[in-house]
Amino acid sequence: MSTRRIKTILLHTWYHFLHSMETWVDVFWSSAVNVLVFVFIAQSLQSGAGNTSGISVMVGIILWNFIWCGQYSIAVGALWEIWSRSFNTLFITPLTLEEFLVGQMISGIMKGVVAAGIAAIFVFFLSHYSILTIGWPLLLYIFELIVFSWSIGMFVLSLIFRLGMNVQSLSWVIVYLVQPFGGMFFSVSLLPVWVQKISWMIPSTYVFESIRYQLTTGTVNVPFMIQATALNVGYLIGGYVILRITIAWAKRSGAYAKMNG
Repeated sequence: MSTRRIKTILLHTWYHFLHSMETWVDVFWSSAVNVLVFVFIAQSLQSGAGNTSGISVMVGIILWNFIWCGQYSIAVGALWEIWSRSFNTLFITPLTLEEFLVGQMISGIMKGVVAAGIAAIFVFFLSHYSILTIGWPLLLYIFELIVFSWSIGMFVLSLIFRLGMNVQSLSWVIVYLVQPFGGMFFSVSLLPVWVQKISWMIPSTYVFESIRYQLTTGTVNVPFMIQATALNVGYLIGGYVILRITIAWAKRSGAYAKMNG
C-alpha cells in the first residue's frame, strides 16, 4: 500500500470538493437546513401549543410532497432531457415551451398525489390521524402549494439556463428553504423578527398558518388564503417571464447549444 497513491486520491477528492457544488450541498447545505428545521420543530413542541403542534407537523410532512414533486417535475424534468441530450430535439418538433411546462406541471400533480397519498397512509397507521379531517379546504391548500411549486421550478430552471450546468444542484436544494422559512412545520412566530419578514413573502407561509388556524378554530383564515393567492399569481407570472427571458438569452449567447450539446 502506497502512501503516495493515497495522498493522490486525497488531493483528487479535495479538488473535486472545491469545484463541485453537489458535494458542498450534500455536506453543508442539507445539514444546515435540517438543523434549522428540527430546532424550530423542537421549539414548537416545547411552546405548549397542545396537540395541534404535532398534527401540524404531520400535515406539513404530507403536504410537503406537493411542493417537492411540483418543482422537481419542472426543474429536474428539464434536466433529464438535457442530460440525455434530447432537450433540443424536443423543440425541433412543434412542441412549445408552454406545452412542455404544462406537461411537467400535470406530471408533478400526479407524482404529488401519489407521494402525499403514501405519506398520508403512513401517518394514519402510525398515529391514527387522517388528513382528510381537514375537509374541503384541503383541496384549496393543495392547489396553492402546487402553484407555488411551479414558480420555484421555473425560477430554478431559469438559473440553470443563465448560469449553466454548474448550478444544476440548485434544482433539488433551493426548494428545501421552504421547510425552515415557509411555515411548514412550525409557526412563523418562532423565527427571529427579521426572518419573519422573509417568511411572510412566501406563499406557503400563509397556507400552513391557515392550516394551523383551522386546526385551532375550525375555520379557514380567508385573508391568509387571499394573500397566498396574490403572491402565487405574482410569482407564477414572474417565474414564467424570467424563464422566457433567460432561455432567449441562452440562445443568443450560445449557452443553450453548449448546455444541450
